[in-house]
Amino acid sequence: MVNAIPHKLIKRTTTFKQCPPPEGSTTPPPLLQVSLSADPPVAKQKNTFTVSGKLSRDVAENTRIVISFVDLNKNTVIFDDFVCTDVRCPIKAGDQFTKTMTVEVPGNLTSSYVLTVGVGYTSEPIGCAFATI
Repeated sequence: MVNAIPHKLIKRTTTFKQCPPPEGSTTPPPLLQVSLSADPPVAKQKNTFTVSGKLSRDVAENTRIVISFVDLNKNTVIFDDFVCTDVRCPIKAGDQFTKTMTVEVPGNLTSSYVLTVGVGYTSEPIGCAFATI
């Protein structure tokens, strides 16, 4: 007898959490909402990240968005871009923004890694989210 009940594919959804406060602060940056075109990301393939949120400071021309993959061996692969390349700036603090980036997922990560998405300046995040995959 053949089992006629189809197997359901279980899709894992990556849950992003709020980043901790930056060094010297007790206030965490606002949580970003992040969606992925492939969830979880697949090594050596392109993945589109859609990042949105309301940030704690104005977004100006020099504001960066950073996507980083950090594995347990502390290998870090970072992709970054300016927020204002396809988004109209300035964006006032507290106003909603959305940015889409397509990146190639690194192939040298271990099976468990941390995925971080941040918006801000060199040492000052104004929005952030992270997930352990």
